[in-house]
Amino acid sequence: MAERNARRTIQDTARIDPALLRVLANPVRSFIVYSLAPEAKTAKTLAAELGCPTTRLYYHLRQLEKHGLVFVERTRLVSGIVEKHYRAVARDLRLDTAAFGTGDKPDRRRTEALLGFVFDQTRVEISRGIEAGQLDVRRRAPDPGALMAYRNVLKLSPEQAQRLYARLQAFWMEYDDIAKQPAADGRFYAFTVALYPNDVAAVDKPAPAPPRRKPRRP
Repeated sequence: MAERNARRTIQDTARIDPALLRVLANPVRSFIVYSLAPEAKTAKTLAAELGCPTTRLYYHLRQLEKHGLVFVERTRLVSGIVEKHYRAVARDLRLDTAAFGTGDKPDRRRTEALLGFVFDQTRVEISRGIEAGQLDVRRRAPDPGALMAYRNVLKLSPEQAQRLYARLQAFWMEYDDIAKQPAADGRFYAFTVALYPNDVAAVDKPAPAPPRRKPRRP
């Protein structure tokens, strides 16, 4: 059994292009990146955590490696086969907000990648869970099998808004730390948070009517 160490090491923090969220929209890939933050793992170990065949993970690992989100920290020769130990590129991934662009028109492609990652993927997963019978919308919190999906529009003072942002950020960081230490037993949960300024009057305006087409002459 021979082991070869790579020179590359994990970073504490890395800023990623928002466009890469399309790669992380797959929940398996998101889990892999989080699981590889505390320590390097093989595809076999990741498969055991996910409860799926090892062969299913190689495509996802190749995609994550291709886009610079994971790397091979070291390899080990076991019975003539090279065993790769993968690691997340950083312990903490943060969006490079500068990549959204400057001025009045941010990069729409990157904005859509962010919205798709958070909201489209959430909608798809919830719909699939209900259809498959894995999610019962009749359950209510604090039942751990319930769907918590709430929406409200609040009018807040600057102080109230800052306090709410701070509390949600702290809650998210707590969840983020837990996600980096996957439990040996249990089931997977998804956690989505959204808080943003919302001009109710502007949103409530009717959409502009489409332009009329002039009739064609016979």
